[in-house]
Formats: sequence, structure tokens, C-alpha cells
Amino acid sequence: MEPESPENSKDPDSRAAWWVARMLSGEATEAEQRACMSWRRAAPENDRQYCNMMYFWDASLKAPQEQLRAILKRDDASQRKPMIRRRLVLGAGAACAAAVVAGVALPQWGGMAPAYEQDVETERGERRQVTLPDGSVLYINTATRAKVRLYAGKRAVQLLAGEIMFTVAPDPSRPFVIDAGLGQVVVTGTRFDVRRDSDRLRVAVESGSVEVSAGPWWNRKTETLTAGNGAGVDPEGDLVRIATMDIAAATAWRKGRIVFDNMPLAQAVAEMNRYLQHPLRLQGVGLGQLRIAGVFGIDDPEAMLEALPKIAPVVVYRQRNGGAVIAAR
Repeated sequence: MEPESPENSKDPDSRAAWWVARMLSGEATEAEQRACMSWRRAAPENDRQYCNMMYFWDASLKAPQEQLRAILKRDDASQRKPMIRRRLVLGAGAACAAAVVAGVALPQWGGMAPAYEQDVETERGERRQVTLPDGSVLYINTATRAKVRLYAGKRAVQLLAGEIMFTVAPDPSRPFVIDAGLGQVVVTGTRFDVRRDSDRLRVAVESGSVEVSAGPWWNRKTETLTAGNGAGVDPEGDLVRIATMDIAAATAWRKGRIVFDNMPLAQAVAEMNRYLQHPLRLQGVGLGQLRIAGVFGIDDPEAMLEALPKIAPVVVYRQRNGGAVIAAR
């Protein structure tokens, strides 16, 4: 039975905050843990709010505690939800302090070690497939680094660089979360592509739906995407929804192809360089603004270089170090 508490409310946000605080307190009984799980499973909104609160707690651990307190002082103390958030954040601050004093790392998920963990990496030009114990499949593109961790209540991937096409096995009780630096993607079961460049993030949904979040934790923006939708996060952390996206072109790399559709040459060269062992360089003012269209095979880098002069007024000069320079014809 759910324990009596002033935080017990019909509002999922308030109840989620109370449950998260209880689960992280270290004092929750087995009966309370079962009650929490039952409440989460009772409605999708309950589980979504619980996960949001847990992500909020995770983010607060990474933020400077002085900054947290300064922000929270601006809340209206008479409002219920700011009080709940204050309790969560200040509690997280105390946990951070205790961990620093003890000289140990904080647990990654509610005090539990992962039941499964794997670090995955591909070399430039390499692609591979990884199947997880839960049945989810990761199709990993070139030059990608990621950390996979499966917990009792969450499946997590930290995408450090590169691109992964996810086919997530449905499991409403264990959300699948991708942390990609500039943004976060949350699903329970679907098929989508996440690409992380040095300063940008892109998500493309082939089937099902996903939630993409970006921005500072105190002003986070979230978009729900369905099949055919996409989203991008720019270097400033701004989240932009793409209502209609060419998913086939965005994921053509899985079939060994790369698609350019009226793309500036500079952008096309940057895309080619993801697969080439030796980078291409542009030579000449304004050359990068030329637009090209075509389909290239990424498994044959030489064919990409040979095709360029056929679709654009350029010449490719080979260099002794294996690289190449593109100049105007």
C-alpha cells in the first residue's frame, strides 16, 4: 500500500517527485518499491513524469550546487511544485557532498549497478551491429563511440561520438535513454537514428515515437517525434523539430550508401570525410557553396573521389600522403 504522505496527489508530476525522493532516500521498503512500480505502470503519464524527475535528479548532480541554490531561491516558496523541486535538488546536493567526502563515485542509477555493460567503438569506415540482451539492436556507423548500460529500471546508452540506428525492444517498465551530450532521447520501443557530431545532434525516427530533450535542465525543451519526423540540436543547445524528414536518405549508410540532395559541396565533403581514411580538402574561395546531388557507395572510397568531377565542375588532385584536394575546374 502506498505510504501516507502530503505529497500524495492526483497530479502525476507531484507524485512522481515524491516517489523519486522516496526511492533515492535509501529508506524505501520492498512494499514501497512495489507500490512505486505499480503506480508507474498504471498510466504512461505516471511513468513519463517519474523518468523526467529522475533525469532532473541526474542533471542536478552534475550542476554546481551554488548555482542550483541561487536558481531555486527565485522560486515562489508558496508554490507546491517549486518546493518539491527544491527538496529534490537540495537532497541531491547533499548526496554529492557526501560522495566527495567519502571519495567514492555516485551510483549511476538509483544506487544499482548495471546488470549489463558494454563499450562499443567503430573505426573510420567501419560499420557493425550489436544485439543487446533485451533484444534491442544497435546498428553502428563509422567512427562511433558509445557506452551501453542496462539497469533494472532503465536501459541507457551514452553516445560519445558518431551515429547509431536503434531498434529498441518494447519494455514500458524500462525506458531506453540515449544521452548524446547536446540532447537526450527517451523511448520504450521504436526504431530511430541518432547522430552526434562535434557540435550538433540529429535524430530521425523511422517508426514508433521518441522524446527528444535539449537545453539546460532548468529550461529544458522537449519534442515528441513520430515516424517521418526528425529533430536537430545546434551548438547553442536549441532544439528544432523537423516535421518532415527523408528518413531513407538519413539512414542510407546502413545499405552502404550516402545521399546528397542539392547539398553544398563543403557539407558533402565533410560527410565524405567521415568514411575516408585520408581527408578531402577544398581549395578555392566559394567552392564550398557549389551544390551537388548524387548517391555514393561508402564502401568504395575511391569511387566517391572518381564520381565527384562527374557531378560538379571540379578536379580532384591526389596527394602523396593519401589525401586529396578538390579545386575548381
